Amino acid sequence: MLFLLTGMRLCSILTVYFLELRYTMGETNKKEAVAALHRARIMTAAEKLFSEKGYEQTTIEDISKKSEYSRRTIYAYYESKDDILHRIIEKGLQALKTDIENAVNDNAGFTDAYRAVCGAMRKYRREYPHSLERLSQSGDEEIGQTVKSDAVKNILRLGTEINETLEALIIRGQESGEVRKDIVPTLTVYVLWSSLDSLLALAGTKGKFICAQNGVTEEEFLDYGFRQIVNSILEVRI
Repeated sequence: MLFLLTGMRLCSILTVYFLELRYTMGETNKKEAVAALHRARIMTAAEKLFSEKGYEQTTIEDISKKSEYSRRTIYAYYESKDDILHRIIEKGLQALKTDIENAVNDNAGFTDAYRAVCGAMRKYRREYPHSLERLSQSGDEEIGQTVKSDAVKNILRLGTEINETLEALIIRGQESGEVRKDIVPTLTVYVLWSSLDSLLALAGTKGKFICAQNGVTEEEFLDYGFRQIVNSILEVRI
């Protein structure tokens, strides 16, 4: 009888414990969801302002008015304007990484995979224009100064992983005979990245003029540019 009562008491205690734990976890998840919503709204407002006014001209006060959150609330979720930008860049690079990995994994041939990578970069520049420009303007010294930030660490990690994926694609192309064997894959990644970025930037600033002057569409202009860039490393030009 004593054993039965003890067992029943233990069951009751455990039941109460798990109910409290479940309630606590539910409340925690709810708070995290609300915090994530606030962060997302602030980030969305900042993204729009960075695109409209530019990063340097945008202030925390601007973000406060646009997001309809007080400055105090913004600082509760972000350390600074730089922190907001770094989070935006991190989000964009994560999306780009996923798209590039899909491009490489879903296409067996090097040329098809390369074209898909170009499409991914074009999408990234269109959706995160200020992020790519800021990355291009930031030197190693500036990145190193803020390396303690989790967002910056993630940016560096994502950049490295993207480069490794592109390097693997180039090596795969060399092994299949599509890409010249006398090039250095690691260095080629940087050259391709820089060339594609410059082409997309040119299309964004002077694309309409160039297309009108030459009687081509933006698609035709970019396709021509993409082919000229990759032809420098191919065994057979496309």
